[in-house]
Amino acid sequence: DEIARDPSTHGATFVPIILGSDKTTVSVATGQNDYWPVYLSIGNIHNNVRRAHRNGVELLSFLAIPKAAKKYTDDPTFRRFKKQLFHTAMSRILSSLKAGMTVPQVMKCPDGHFRRAVFGIGPYIADYPEQVLISGIVQNWCGRCIALPDNLDAGGPPRTAELMRALIEELQAGAAWDEWGIDVNVVPFTEDFPRADICQLLAPDILHQLVKGSFKDHLVEWVGKYLELEYGKAGAKERMMDIDCRIAAAPPFPGLRRFPDRRGFSQWTGDDSKALMKVSVPSSYTGCLLVYLPAIEGHVPQDIVRTLRAFLEFCYIVRQNVITDDTLKDLRNALERFHHYREVFRDVGVRTEGFSLPRQHSLVHYEALICLFGAPNGLCTSITESKHITAVKKPWRRSSKYKALGQILRTNQRLSQLAAARTDFEARGMLPISRPRENILKGLQTSGASQHFDDVEDEDEHAGIIDERPALAHSDVKLARCHGKSVPALAIELGIPALSTLIAQFLYEQLNCESTPLPAGASHLPVFTGPLKVFHSATATFVSPSDLSGIGGMRRETIRAIPVWHQGPARYDTIFVSTDDTFNGMLSMEIARVLCFFSFIYTNGRTYSCALIHWFDRIADEPDELTGMWMVRPSFMGNGSKNLSVIHLDSIVRSAHLLPIFGREQVPRAVNFHNSLDIYRGFYVNRFADYHAFELAS
Repeated sequence: DEIARDPSTHGATFVPIILGSDKTTVSVATGQNDYWPVYLSIGNIHNNVRRAHRNGVELLSFLAIPKAAKKYTDDPTFRRFKKQLFHTAMSRILSSLKAGMTVPQVMKCPDGHFRRAVFGIGPYIADYPEQVLISGIVQNWCGRCIALPDNLDAGGPPRTAELMRALIEELQAGAAWDEWGIDVNVVPFTEDFPRADICQLLAPDILHQLVKGSFKDHLVEWVGKYLELEYGKAGAKERMMDIDCRIAAAPPFPGLRRFPDRRGFSQWTGDDSKALMKVSVPSSYTGCLLVYLPAIEGHVPQDIVRTLRAFLEFCYIVRQNVITDDTLKDLRNALERFHHYREVFRDVGVRTEGFSLPRQHSLVHYEALICLFGAPNGLCTSITESKHITAVKKPWRRSSKYKALGQILRTNQRLSQLAAARTDFEARGMLPISRPRENILKGLQTSGASQHFDDVEDEDEHAGIIDERPALAHSDVKLARCHGKSVPALAIELGIPALSTLIAQFLYEQLNCESTPLPAGASHLPVFTGPLKVFHSATATFVSPSDLSGIGGMRRETIRAIPVWHQGPARYDTIFVSTDDTFNGMLSMEIARVLCFFSFIYTNGRTYSCALIHWFDRIADEPDELTGMWMVRPSFMGNGSKNLSVIHLDSIVRSAHLLPIFGREQVPRAVNFHNSLDIYRGFYVNRFADYHAFELAS
């Protein structure tokens, strides 16, 4: 609105400058080598481009990290100097953009056209300690409102640059510090630029405020404290050992980090936190710290489970790529339930002092921040932390380690030039359009190295990212390598004598309309006696922009049905099967377990790509009230045999992640992620496996 008041800016394009900074350590053992990079992006590109690491975020500069003798580390004068140096440096770095913030500048855009552009300081991506530095507030205060630190839940009016300037003029330094949370010695760098209010430009931070902060540091720790208060240290340890076994028993799933060794978490990473969020509620866990998540049944009150459920739903809603008014309503509902149920921690004596925690308090600002900046998944510190790898850590490793900063800058400059050259060559048709992850996938599937790639894919959630544009409505499943078998030979190998009948029933359904019932006798079914091509895996490609994906929002995952996986036990994955398009969500799908992929050519010349599956039945007609998960169990016929079918590959939506319903019983030590699907008879459909599953299984 302010830009529009100036007639000279009419018709110009507004370009918000998105900034992000975060200290990173490249070496500890050989000396503390820290760097403080500043990254830049613009608000005119799509979130997918920024999150897919396709040069949507660029290294802008490195900030100085002043060091002094140890005795001066906590000296107020030295600390004040470091704060002032940061803001002075940022103002200097951005000074070349200042003229373009009031007078439109003619710029050449990527499409080759020239446009008049007006720049402006946009959202600033930073974790809470850096937000304190950037906004000039006192630790434990909120950077966006003036809520008191000992009662953040009460809220308060918005904190603005105009208000802070007025308070600094009227109050003494001590009063401003104690009563308003303002450090009068800090002048934010945004004061040097028009239309910039740093208090209103602090971006939401899903990684540190939600995943690492509220989930790991708060909820997980509180549950551990509750167990100690309720059962004592010995009793708490016994229950945590059982929870540890449950973590290890979680079946494998593409992109899900597994914890098969019941390891202790003395050092948490963001991936550890996110992986444990995925297995927390449905597998009867309510949190985890130092190895384990507390079990629900018999260990914690149900309101603790509801607290964690509401929080996880908030996290998954806020992470969606497209947020509408209905989404905001769901977000508001999840936050209200979280605030309501978390009172149980006060009631049981874990949080008698209340919940005045800046990172939890930040949740109340997400709705307003979404209205200002759009979906928060494009403004998360996970983007800058990922950029550390290519912009700082890898260039540092390539350097001589002597005065490495200049070498790091030179490496980044050359990488940017190479990326620009490749883009130009591709546009001119001199190079094929690169799809690096897709090419790696194809190459490894046709070579003997696929087992190694499979392991990487399961452990690395980035492995499913592809750069295809969305050209499909729902999902696409394709088969991988194959070997030939006859129908009787495959029936013997699988131990399913009725395989030929199942194939005949499948052919009857394919050759006749869906409404035609199966004939009573097998003599009326089509007969197939030809060879089969048997596959041990298939790849499902689907649109999932809310997850880590390519520029087009596409992801690819591998579904396995293999008798020997990594030279160990078999692995037969579970899937979502589309059965009724007239409904939405889980009502339109069924759960099944893939026992074999195969294809064959029938006498009509058509090739049929199929999957032999074992159906699962829903335990109830609605999700579990406590966890919000659908519950399923393996389906059996009246004679006790498995309920099997052959289905077309096109009816498979994607992988499904099932987690056992453990109940109150302890997990036997013999149970692990290889055999848990065979041992247990009741499962939760894990809607927290990823964001796409969250939308599907709602």
